[in-house]
Amino acid sequence: MLTSIWLWVFVGSILGLAFLTLRRRIGFRWLGVVALNIAIAGILLYFLGLAEPYTHFHLPINMVTVTTVAALGVPGLAALVGLKFLVVV
Repeated sequence: MLTSIWLWVFVGSILGLAFLTLRRRIGFRWLGVVALNIAIAGILLYFLGLAEPYTHFHLPINMVTVTTVAALGVPGLAALVGLKFLVVV
């Protein structure tokens, strides 16, 4: 019961945010910038994955890594690589 209440609150919040964002022209521009940042982040991670046979370094392409690189750019990519070297390797 409690889970379904939270689900409806989440769905209502998403619909409200979408309504407020798309109501004005600024919302379309903002969505375009976010989509472009996510696409560039995916491309950067893909090229890093292409270098894996030579570097023997694998950084997965998932929502956490794409969001980090999309928000922080190349320094975010460098931070993820450094974090993986510190923690995993």
